[in-house]
Amino acid sequence: MGDKANAHPGAAGRATAADHPASVRNVVLVGHSGSGKTTLVEALALTAGAVNRAGRVEDGTAVSDYDEIEHRQQRSVQLSLVPVDWDGYKINIIDTPGYADFVGELRAGLRAADAALFVVSASDGVDGSTRMVWEECAAVGMPRAIVITHLESARADFDDMTRICAEAFGADDPDAVLPLYLPLHGAEGPDGHAPVTGLIGLLTQRLFDYSSGERKEAEPGPEQLPLIEEARNRLIEGIIAESEDETLMDRYLGGEQIDVKTLVQDLERAVARGAFFPVLAAAPAAEGARQGLGTVELLELVTGGFPTPLERPAPTVTTPEGQEREVTACDPNGPLVAEVVKTASDPYVGRVSLVRVF
Repeated sequence: MGDKANAHPGAAGRATAADHPASVRNVVLVGHSGSGKTTLVEALALTAGAVNRAGRVEDGTAVSDYDEIEHRQQRSVQLSLVPVDWDGYKINIIDTPGYADFVGELRAGLRAADAALFVVSASDGVDGSTRMVWEECAAVGMPRAIVITHLESARADFDDMTRICAEAFGADDPDAVLPLYLPLHGAEGPDGHAPVTGLIGLLTQRLFDYSSGERKEAEPGPEQLPLIEEARNRLIEGIIAESEDETLMDRYLGGEQIDVKTLVQDLERAVARGAFFPVLAAAPAAEGARQGLGTVELLELVTGGFPTPLERPAPTVTTPEGQEREVTACDPNGPLVAEVVKTASDPYVGRVSLVRVF
């Protein structure tokens, strides 16, 4: 898995075949053009070992931007698939274009996925088209999470952007949009901007330092714990409320210390229900580094918090005459139910179709 393979349109990277739907995650990246979706795909592929070196959109070396038009315009214009392995799971990452001109590619990606990652730039915020797609996902109950990128920007403010996301995506319940991690800042530079060098896990109360180019775990210092106490308490209350675990809420309000394993299980339940939307931060790896900031945490959320194909309701299927046919839930031993997500032409292998098997 250490080489980059994109021999045909719509696929890049290599991942071992999953032997059961429970070990598959299908996730689509959504966001306006320039929010950092393709760069995030590169960072995730590097961390998962699908590539040896992260490509760059500007250089035309990104695995999901394989078309000459994308190289020339330095932006995604079509849906592409990057499969990676992580902790025994196969993750199918679907990168979609951000411009409204290519909304058909975006909707094809939404149709093929079981969950969505909304990528938001810390320097640009949330635009109207991203809000519209969020509402579409809400209408069908698709699980979602938010990834804040471009933290290296001088205007980046993670706390402020989290608040903006809560206002944009959590209008009915702002406490359903909360961060799982808080950024750890390094020393201020000449411009007064302090770069993000790590993350502090609010549930685990562990520090994850990425400043060396690899994720290193440590105990937070005594001066850092008081800073996360308020955010941690709000996160725990939000998770318990959205998971509808009334027994656990009574225990928590009674002053009982809830163990992290129980909280993570409730988090997974709330995310899978499409009721809680965690906010994470991510940044590409520096030159020569093996892991981008937040990529491990993001992969852990996808494998542990997002639903499997088994949990997705079966799509509506009709005969050529327009009559509905009953389709059972995802069953590896059942009749084939699949949809052609897109078809592209490759100069070497001809027409290639990307198919989602339900």
